[in-house]
Amino acid sequence: MKPIKKIALLHDLCGVGKAALTNMMPILSIMGIEACPIPTMLLSTHTGGYGLPATLKIPGSYIRQCADHFKSQHVEFDAIFIGYLGHPDIIDAVIYFVEQFPGTRVIMDPIMGDHGSYYRNFDDSYGLALRKLLPFADIILPNLTECFLLTGRPFQITGDHRNVLALCRELQAYGAKDIVITSVPKDDCQKGIVLYEDQAFLYLGNGEMLGEYHGTGDAFDGMFLSKLLTGHTLLESVQASHAFVCACIRESEKYTYPEREGLLIEKTLRKLV
Repeated sequence: MKPIKKIALLHDLCGVGKAALTNMMPILSIMGIEACPIPTMLLSTHTGGYGLPATLKIPGSYIRQCADHFKSQHVEFDAIFIGYLGHPDIIDAVIYFVEQFPGTRVIMDPIMGDHGSYYRNFDDSYGLALRKLLPFADIILPNLTECFLLTGRPFQITGDHRNVLALCRELQAYGAKDIVITSVPKDDCQKGIVLYEDQAFLYLGNGEMLGEYHGTGDAFDGMFLSKLLTGHTLLESVQASHAFVCACIRESEKYTYPEREGLLIEKTLRKLV
């Protein structure tokens, strides 16, 4: 019996500014999960607040060759995470990667936008391309904006959960299975979470007003994967992830430093040991 779980992370790597792989890997490691990075894009910094970063697109051929190499060496994963891909040319290669590991649980965060619009380097063609990945994912982790972008609907901030339920059903029609949606407002809660599991709809609210930091979603994803891979339910994994992110934000708010440096996870990580 293997002593630890192993997960493949198809995600971007930023040199400065805590985000993506640099946030997820330490969380997974300290939680006892072996994190295996397969970078999809290299950036000198994340894309918020540092100007235009130096970037290098990882070609799809590299992703395919990684899959082939792993298969030839009988490498197995307990899960595959699909995160920030950066360019649509790589999507077919990601599908190829997933197909080489049939039966492996796939979790996807379709990172492409927030606050009602695409990030500056994406447009509708990218959202349409990402939709091709939905049938391959067992769980997707979009924020509310990304739900609208995946469906092609115009964004609206709504506290009416019948609209969110309609989004979930439309995403299922495109092939999605279980869905966790973040940043869903309702009443006095601006950052609630929706779980849509086995067609059951659940809203988790939080009346606490907390700040926003770069890398928060990656911290959420890292803890979510850690809990999921150690046998926790979808609800338990979401609750633990939310609690961890809130703890990181509270710690970050104790200090004055440039927003672009992102979420302070280091001090909170020590409390997990």
